[in-house]
Amino acid sequence: MAAENLIKERYRRLSNVIDDIPFNRAHGLLIFMIALGALFDAVEQYNAGYVAPVLAELWGISPGQVGLLTTFTFGGMAIGSLIAGVLGDRIGRKITYMYNLALYTLGALIGAFAPNIEVLYLGRLIVGIGLGGELNAGLTMVSEFVSTKARGSSVAVVNIAAGGLGIFLSAALSFLILGPLSAPLGGEEVAWRWVLGILAVPALLLWVYRLYIPESPRYLLSRGRVGELNKVLSLLRWRTLRETKLPEVEQYFSHRGESELEEKTRLREIFEGYLARRTIGLWTISWMTFGAQVAITVFFPTVLVSQGYTVANSLFFTMIINVGGLVGAILASYFAAKLPRRWVLGFGALIAVGVAVLYAVVKSTELIILVGALMQLMFIFLNTTTWLYAPELYPTRVRAFGTGASVVVALISASVMPYVAGRIFDVADVVGLFGMVAVMYFIMSAAVFLMNVETKDKSLEEVSEA
Repeated sequence: MAAENLIKERYRRLSNVIDDIPFNRAHGLLIFMIALGALFDAVEQYNAGYVAPVLAELWGISPGQVGLLTTFTFGGMAIGSLIAGVLGDRIGRKITYMYNLALYTLGALIGAFAPNIEVLYLGRLIVGIGLGGELNAGLTMVSEFVSTKARGSSVAVVNIAAGGLGIFLSAALSFLILGPLSAPLGGEEVAWRWVLGILAVPALLLWVYRLYIPESPRYLLSRGRVGELNKVLSLLRWRTLRETKLPEVEQYFSHRGESELEEKTRLREIFEGYLARRTIGLWTISWMTFGAQVAITVFFPTVLVSQGYTVANSLFFTMIINVGGLVGAILASYFAAKLPRRWVLGFGALIAVGVAVLYAVVKSTELIILVGALMQLMFIFLNTTTWLYAPELYPTRVRAFGTGASVVVALISASVMPYVAGRIFDVADVVGLFGMVAVMYFIMSAAVFLMNVETKDKSLEEVSEA
């Protein structure tokens, strides 16, 4: 009991130290590097959906097979995320950033040179495994590095890069490569390969940036690694991430009794006591919001083609519609500092129900683009808030695994729901597709209010001890 009280006291002290360090250049650089990874992640997640109409013409694949492209991508991400969650709590948050890029690049190149749909499925699976550690590791690290006051907005900024800029950039690159640049790149038969493989090069550059990311201070405390913890806190205090520029290491914590500080990691803890209720609620929210977003984002070009637009026009309209996602991510960052998480998620999901129903009935091009942009706004707005909410719900000793498990659920949904959406679209067209989305967001709203946990303006230690 004495050791447990000592651990809790030191966590509170660490929380106070982190809260006392003003947001500075070191925080900004850290968030920038993680956000850059999230940007590449989002582009690669969705580009297979944008080349799907071209592959449908070239290879004669069905809507169900289009859905399977995303199923393999997000199924692989679920596997990668689960591995990253376990490793994150056992051997460190940073480790997941050091192996996923090689896998991602390999998968991207396999997809780009795929001779048939089966090899493309394999490439997308490997891409997914490589990207799987990105989301939960990034969310966990940002939430553990910054102060309570800046936590919500900082995590939301990562999602601006991913859900806002990333999805827009994915659509924009696809439009440019499959549209104006198609002929110079070898015509329709070759251009789609550039869409799938082009990000292998900048992704390799990110490996260099990530060498400068330090280990999470809260993780270091949980393992009793006080010397490294003092060094990381000193780096943040001195506004740098380079140890060579560190004048001195301040002794925030003593080395005495380090062995007593190491917490035992019991992964099953997220299914016990008060954490079990949070886990069930978070899994429901994650399944509904991420599954709905991915299903519709993947099918937007196919839906527009089914409504009589050309492939080029459908990609151009999709690019415009995805501007709504950027606005949604920015709004989520703003509301993270202003409103309770429950209000944003619960009432936001109900608004998304209305927008989904509205899209199912509009007919004119202008309204399709406008309501489509509103739909994408709500997707990213709700996803961003969900991903800043997730790591706040768990204590440090299981935060990576708890967050990773929710990401796995979201990714399983993202792998299953596009296929389900494709089957529904085959039978019930646009009305059935968006009717499915409306039902999913209604369930999400109910889960938020039933879970009834608020984290805004509370330190991670306050929330975990509730």
